[in-house]
Amino acid sequence: MDQGRIDVLIAGGGPGGCAAAMTLRAHAPGLSVVLAEASEYAGPRIGETLSPAAGRVLDHLGVWEAFRAQGHREAYATAAAWGSPVPYDNDFLFAARGTGWHLDRAAFDALLAREAEARGVTVLRGARVRDARREDGGWRVALAPGGELRARFLVDATGARASLARRCGARSRAVDRLAGFVRFFRDGGGSDPRTLVEAFADGWWYTAPLPGGGRVAACMTDSDLGRGLGAAEPDGWERLLASAPRVGDALHGAGADGSVVVRAARSRRLEPAAGEGWLAVGDAASTFDPLSSQGVLKALRSGTFAAYAAGDLLAKGDPAGMERYHSFVADEFAGYLRIRARYYAEESRWPERPFWRRRRTPVPA
Repeated sequence: MDQGRIDVLIAGGGPGGCAAAMTLRAHAPGLSVVLAEASEYAGPRIGETLSPAAGRVLDHLGVWEAFRAQGHREAYATAAAWGSPVPYDNDFLFAARGTGWHLDRAAFDALLAREAEARGVTVLRGARVRDARREDGGWRVALAPGGELRARFLVDATGARASLARRCGARSRAVDRLAGFVRFFRDGGGSDPRTLVEAFADGWWYTAPLPGGGRVAACMTDSDLGRGLGAAEPDGWERLLASAPRVGDALHGAGADGSVVVRAARSRRLEPAAGEGWLAVGDAASTFDPLSSQGVLKALRSGTFAAYAAGDLLAKGDPAGMERYHSFVADEFAGYLRIRARYYAEESRWPERPFWRRRRTPVPA
């Protein structure tokens, strides 16, 4: 794609990028917005649970009815064997009570992109931002597989790698080494509709049903511990599953679909989250422990708030929102760390094991 100067380029078409795109069009309709998404929204995506509070954000974005029409499976509760081998029910571990959803993430993200298009956003599928350089007070952006454009402002929605923000000098600070060793299953195995969370000596497991009858399961432990435990190999993963009998019961009879997928799941924050001519949203700005089930909601919220900041700067010449957005990201992360510490402190059965010992060490926000 080759075209003249645009106002805003958003790199990444996940929930954060799409929320930013839709909000920009609503808040500052005179701005031209292009969203570049590297994928075609095909294949499974990690991040399957949407917490109850997301309903209000989706309604604010004007996509609530379209979301409901997709038929995502409702999630009423989480069963957690945490602090005890006996599981207890909790609506959502970090969240308010109410109904959440088990997402088909690819379908959900594709819906948000279509809704952004319907609001006047140019969506480039199969287009990755390869390079971005400062030029004449804006940005000269090279796309892969080809083409370039010029933009006044960049939104980094590239996920935890934060590739554009890093080019601008931002750095990520992680507080742990958590990783997910994930497998997808073709059928649901057991009939339990809940998300199941089960602690073990070296971390914790979770499993959740997916739309269409599938199921996802993951062994969550620190990356160095997972390598030593063999969690990245199917045989090692199966051996570790014996340490989580309730998750194992939920998978009984389910057929694994492919090998183990390893995904970083560190708690981290970008510093700074905004700078001259750019800001970061979603996982590019910060990442939360999957235990929180807050990743998708956080991305939607940050994309929305970021769009107000960028829109005010570009349409009104008001830079105050940029500083407010940076403070919002920092304050949100500090609050999350306090909740994370309290929740991990509730599990005390293996105090000398490295995974749990590390989580007793205070970390600065």
